[in-house]
Amino acid sequence: MNLSTTKTSFPKSPTSQSQYICYSPFPVTPRVSRRHVTLAALPTLLFAYVLFIRTRHVSQSFWLLGDQILYWRWALGSWRDLPAGGGPTSVGGTTLGPIFVWTVWAIRHLVGPWTQNLPHSGSIGLSIIQSAADAVLFVAIWRRFDSMALGLATVLVVASAPYDMAFNATIWNPPLAVAFVKISLAIILLADRRESIWWAASATAAALLAAQSHSSAIFFAVPVAASFLGREMLARRWVHLWRQAAALTAVVALLEIPYLANLLTTTVASTRPTMVVRSVADTLAEPQRLRPVASFAALVNGTQFILVRPWAFSGFGLVLVACAAMLAWRARRDLTLLGATVAPMLCAVIGFSFWQNAYDHYWFLTIAPSAALTMTIVATSWRKTATPVAWLLVALAIVAQPWRLADALTFHRLPEYGALVEGSREIRSRTSEVRAIETEFALPPSTDRTFLFEVLGGRVTPQGRVIATIQRSGQAIFRPVQPDATARTE
Repeated sequence: MNLSTTKTSFPKSPTSQSQYICYSPFPVTPRVSRRHVTLAALPTLLFAYVLFIRTRHVSQSFWLLGDQILYWRWALGSWRDLPAGGGPTSVGGTTLGPIFVWTVWAIRHLVGPWTQNLPHSGSIGLSIIQSAADAVLFVAIWRRFDSMALGLATVLVVASAPYDMAFNATIWNPPLAVAFVKISLAIILLADRRESIWWAASATAAALLAAQSHSSAIFFAVPVAASFLGREMLARRWVHLWRQAAALTAVVALLEIPYLANLLTTTVASTRPTMVVRSVADTLAEPQRLRPVASFAALVNGTQFILVRPWAFSGFGLVLVACAAMLAWRARRDLTLLGATVAPMLCAVIGFSFWQNAYDHYWFLTIAPSAALTMTIVATSWRKTATPVAWLLVALAIVAQPWRLADALTFHRLPEYGALVEGSREIRSRTSEVRAIETEFALPPSTDRTFLFEVLGGRVTPQGRVIATIQRSGQAIFRPVQPDATARTE
């Protein structure tokens, strides 16, 4: 592999050098050609496409379970009732900040009115954010490596991942975390080793918001922030180092004020990350319980499940390790690039080594963009074949779309959601109050049959004179009942 270095000139500034080294095998053109101007619409087309594949069928198969109902109830309420410390997590405690619940609340007000405030608008809003992040990342890769094909291949592989698309059809925090990871990665690529504190602060803020959205992104946020400080240390720019450290500390302190305030003022045990603390404490007390092999296997299985599905091959782990090692060697002087690509995978393996329970694939959604970019950069690292290989990757990603889109509909879906919506609308159009709502089809235990009717403005009370039943077709039938005597008296 011959990953050559191409020098690119930038305007001089008081705090930056005039030459930057970009690790790219693609020739850098100093002027914007007419072809580039013509293709400037590509980010918009890419945004439209990935938004379409994420939101298709969501109004018919939205995953309406207990968590989604909880988050949407918060979104329907006042901003004063939003939890300052974030939403609950599956490993105990809350997220590291409230950005996710605040974002869902904003989505309800911006997108909700177009869908009668039904909860699948939350999925549409999260998909818009994710797709916008994809478009920004595409532009960043294109500009950094001067290869439209490399950017298109990387983004298509990540954005059309069936597991990622399935999560976007829900109101869950991992998609928002992935979006912030992509934005942070795009900022780092666009900065191209510029020394401005604003680039470092922006990339760190986006990475920290990813960690607020889902705690697994901490393995991305930490190396990203550390890479900016490490770069200044290696260059022996001590004054700039302290300024940068102060700026990044201020960013972290500002964004974590709600979480820290909630942590200090709330005594409820559920706000504490008990499972995480217990796993770390047990491992530190008994170092032999450290699980680096299991953690590495979880990383390989998780990233393969996310990036390669619906296919798989046994050599994926070897390919991932080889690509990480090659990029680490070739880009060893570019700490910010390594901090956003190779380092998050290494940090994930180290961090999850302390975890004493089972691993979930979705924990690695925030690591998948780094893994994908690592592999695509290395695959196109030889100058003579860089462009053909990049376009070959684009072709493979396009050919795989039908299988990936079909696979995305096989999990994290509730096929009965469309019937629930139609039935709830019919019930609401005929009455504003019912005794109960039943369905002819089975639903998951945490799915509230009355929730959509209440979102549409209906009420379920003991005084209701009818019991409504939603059929599989979405039609509703009514059975009259008499109000309870006790309820009438009251």
